[in-house]
Amino acid sequence: MGRVINFEDIQRFVDQVRIEVPSSSANVGLGYDIWCLGLSQPRLTVTYTQSQEKGIEVEVKSPIRSSRSLGHAGKVAVEQMLKELKVEGGGHLLFEDDGYQVGGLGRSGAEAAGAILAAAIGYDHRMSRDEAVISASRGEPGEHKDNVAGSINGRFNIISTSPASQTTSVDTYDVPENLGLAIGYSSFEKKHGTEVMRRVLQEPLTKDDFIVQSGLVSATTAALVSRNVDRFIELVWGDRFHEPRRARLGGYGKFSSGEFQELKESLYNKFHVATNVSGAGPSMLFLYNREDYRDGIEEAISPTVTSWFDSRGIKISVKATTIAREGAYDYAIRNYKF
Repeated sequence: MGRVINFEDIQRFVDQVRIEVPSSSANVGLGYDIWCLGLSQPRLTVTYTQSQEKGIEVEVKSPIRSSRSLGHAGKVAVEQMLKELKVEGGGHLLFEDDGYQVGGLGRSGAEAAGAILAAAIGYDHRMSRDEAVISASRGEPGEHKDNVAGSINGRFNIISTSPASQTTSVDTYDVPENLGLAIGYSSFEKKHGTEVMRRVLQEPLTKDDFIVQSGLVSATTAALVSRNVDRFIELVWGDRFHEPRRARLGGYGKFSSGEFQELKESLYNKFHVATNVSGAGPSMLFLYNREDYRDGIEEAISPTVTSWFDSRGIKISVKATTIAREGAYDYAIRNYKF
């Protein structure tokens, strides 16, 4: 909670803070609500400027046309933090895009992550990485911490809750240099929002599916942290929980879960590429061994991927990116000695 901070105090802090924030890909197939990768592109720049006036003003510079309110997650998260700090005053949040196109890449999570860290630096409010994740998640409906962890930390993140203390923590791991990643930017416009896409998951898994899924999550995590990229790629596209159900709902396009599974099998067998939905979609995630594609992944798989989606009335553009080696928290340490 803390003491009351008035505007005179704030002048001794940093009036304006600018944070670079990586995007993210949550779920990564098997790890629904517990896994998240930070992505080096697209990125978001978040600037917080303190003000004597109460409340948070939001300004967004983005080419994205969206029905949802861009910047809202960052605004909500900062408002909650200022309330806890008892700050007498407010500020202005500026969000500037770099490369965002469609959903599934953690845009709202990046907004909340950057806003929380920029405001915390401005008010000299120190917080741990886990505290930053928890604070930023308050800007997200349902406070889903996987949606912000990749933007806070970069790298590969696992969300867990201790059965002893009931506290949530984030374990973050570096990823092997040869784990490659590309995004499939889809033209599909979802009819259902994220919350509707969550409701379709209410029916329980069968015992057999639960056992298979648990084994895959365990073995895939072990493969990643032991730096066995080929084993990771072999397993990570085998989700039985959220992707098949959401595909049946039409959440990724006009194709069935069976058709989507056939595409996954084809890309793995032909190219040794793992295919997953990024977040709640419609963006796609393609994971591969960079040693197999020294000349790049885009030209290799684009003809197969684009023709498959074209036949279903969807335009898709495959663009390589990299896993972010650091997140907004690291940027704050390096540039502001946070």
